[in-house]
Amino acid sequence: MALFLFKPHVIGPENNITTPDIIIDRLFVDGLFKPLGNLTSELAHQVVDGEQIVAAYAVTALGGGALISPALCLSDTVVVSRNAWRLNNLDGHIDSVTLNGTDLSDLTLPSAMIEAAGGTSDTLPRGFMLICRGASLENRAELADGTLGRNLSHKLILTDVNEDRWGDVRPKPRYSIGPTKKEIPHFI
Repeated sequence: MALFLFKPHVIGPENNITTPDIIIDRLFVDGLFKPLGNLTSELAHQVVDGEQIVAAYAVTALGGGALISPALCLSDTVVVSRNAWRLNNLDGHIDSVTLNGTDLSDLTLPSAMIEAAGGTSDTLPRGFMLICRGASLENRAELADGTLGRNLSHKLILTDVNEDRWGDVRPKPRYSIGPTKKEIPHFI
């Protein structure tokens, strides 16, 4: 069985932070089941030229509720931010929450995603992470809460897969003692 250990920094309304460890065993992107191998929270990624990045947000099951956090979709890979809010802290003003300036109500509201996954209110089945992709094609996902005046940002460090950071100075392999028991000079 594949599992993903999600370690978010849950930021409360008064900026208090808790850091639960959450096991994810089901990943859904826009309602479709995806393999957990496509989920990560690593920030550095290699990309091919022209690869599209789509801003998204994640709703994650947590004992006694759910979390919401920004995410980015990079081809088949979902990169979820380790910063999150408790979804129940947004009750009553979820309409003022935006993803890169787009109201969540213009995408899919978290309550609709939770209901489609078999949950109720802000409670999901344990181990579930639901991803809603937005329309913006940029290397930035920002959830903004206009009512409480706070935001969560997520950005990736991208390098071209064809780029060689060493260039012509890549170290050569070396041995301290060669196969003939003679000393070999070091080139580094």
